[in-house]
Amino acid sequence: MMFRIYRFFVPRGPIDFAYKFVLFCTVIVTVNYAFNMAWPHPDGLPHLFIILNGFCVGAPFVGFVFLLVRKQLHLQQELTTRSRTDDLTGLSNRRFFLKQTNALLDDGVEGVLLIMDADHFKAVNDSYGHQAGDTCLVSIGYRLKRALRTDDVIGRIGGEEFGVFLTNTSLDHTGMVCRDLLMPIPFNGGPDHPHLTVTLSMGASAVRPGVSLDQLMQEADAALYRAKANGRNRLEIAFPFDQDPRRRHLGEKSA
Repeated sequence: MMFRIYRFFVPRGPIDFAYKFVLFCTVIVTVNYAFNMAWPHPDGLPHLFIILNGFCVGAPFVGFVFLLVRKQLHLQQELTTRSRTDDLTGLSNRRFFLKQTNALLDDGVEGVLLIMDADHFKAVNDSYGHQAGDTCLVSIGYRLKRALRTDDVIGRIGGEEFGVFLTNTSLDHTGMVCRDLLMPIPFNGGPDHPHLTVTLSMGASAVRPGVSLDQLMQEADAALYRAKANGRNRLEIAFPFDQDPRRRHLGEKSA
């Protein structure tokens, strides 16, 4: 509610500023004039003086309020962004990713949920340092944003774990969509190791009637563990789609 009030008070350009400035000054002048009429001065102040006095007193106040409200709106927007965004990668954080995906499921949007994990990420941190690990995660986030569509929901849901909801996508097309994501992702490991790469393992689960997001997460997570066990850098499809052995593995392990 307060956020809407702030947005109403903040001018949205020169014309809107002039309109609101005159409007609020007029309100102040009217109140000042009404007050002086209700309690008239013994010497009888001129009407023009009362009006100008109200404007001169009210105008600086209105301008000051505009500045305060604009600052408050900026802080509100920054807090909202921070509450939704992972600071390192700029992707949605876990809470907002789940909220966005749940909203799409409630609206009946079909799609595929992907859970993916950076392969051998602990070795990156241990061998090259945590700064290199952070750079690695940033590079993964950049690849996800470049390779996927604007309608897809992307989030960092754990340390080196990412979630993607591919909207209006079937399992038959998931391998094609994820082709670029299965390619090695380059990142800078520091002055001594500027050309490192990382790969992703992925598990996918398709939206089905009556299946909750929690169940989709569990299925995709189980498929992710299977991808890790089967050699990493691959996409595995969750039950029940993977009952057909010929269709369990849609991603090819990179050389």
